[in-house]
Amino acid sequence: MQLGSKLHVYKGEWGLPSIDFECMRALCLLRFTRCPMEIETNTNPLRSGAGKLPYLQIGNDKFHGYKDIKRILDLEGYPVDAHLNTKQKHLSITYSNWVFTQLHAYYHYYLYGEPHNYDTMTRGLYAKRTPFPFNFYYPSTYQRQASDVVQVLGGFDINDKLEKHEGDYLAANAKKCVNLLSRKLGRKVWFFGDTYSELDAIVYSYLAIIYHITLPNNPLQNHIKGCQNLVNFIKRITKDIFRNECYSSIKLTKAPSQSETTLSASERKFTETDLNTKIIAGVGAMLAMGAFAAWRGIYTQLTRSSTDYDGIDYEDDDMDEVLD
Repeated sequence: MQLGSKLHVYKGEWGLPSIDFECMRALCLLRFTRCPMEIETNTNPLRSGAGKLPYLQIGNDKFHGYKDIKRILDLEGYPVDAHLNTKQKHLSITYSNWVFTQLHAYYHYYLYGEPHNYDTMTRGLYAKRTPFPFNFYYPSTYQRQASDVVQVLGGFDINDKLEKHEGDYLAANAKKCVNLLSRKLGRKVWFFGDTYSELDAIVYSYLAIIYHITLPNNPLQNHIKGCQNLVNFIKRITKDIFRNECYSSIKLTKAPSQSETTLSASERKFTETDLNTKIIAGVGAMLAMGAFAAWRGIYTQLTRSSTDYDGIDYEDDDMDEVLD
């Protein structure tokens, strides 16, 4: 691999190497095959040539998207399925395509198509990782892409009324897929035994994000938690493979209280927002009271100076005239 080559991806969150599925599986290709390449997370997606991440930069050449990145890595001698036999390679491709059809629509709908999820979480994730002023409109490009994906794989339009969204149908298919993957993995380290594959990269990229992301509505999250071997699979790859790339903007300083642990993600979000509102309101009230008090003091002083003489001649005044 040429010296100075870089893979540009979105920075991670929740202790993961990236927030984005496409970036995650591109990272898996690099780290699984131990390709010596620098990873850049402080990047502008509009410089990729396609307006999206990930993209691979080798000298002045840019290769955007997972397929192009995989093709270049294969040509450079870093094929992800190199250790599989012929039968396993065919199975890896077949399983990967099936997982794609079952989880891709769920992933796109619940991250970008479900209105409440998008407004409260996903929009902000991408906006924080996009330079100003593009961060105001760039996240909506993912929402438009999700509309096409869900319409093809899910059979409904996310622009329709919420009552017409068939999220339960997508969730049911995704749960069946997770059950099959759990049985396929069993007690093995990788899906094909002792060596990694493209299937491991795709499954990890989907499930790690869905498992960790804090969405108000994410029915597959608890289902994944019930499959302990998949949870161990996610945690092991995150810890052993991506320990240097993982990132979280939330730093825990103390253990949550008993009441906090019983709150859902949406309830915690509401509590934090309510507390911030109270603090801002309190500071605003103090400033207003201080301003009023200062104005009142100035007004009183002016009033007193203008009323010092009340039109009555006091004896002291007469005595001053006599002394003069």
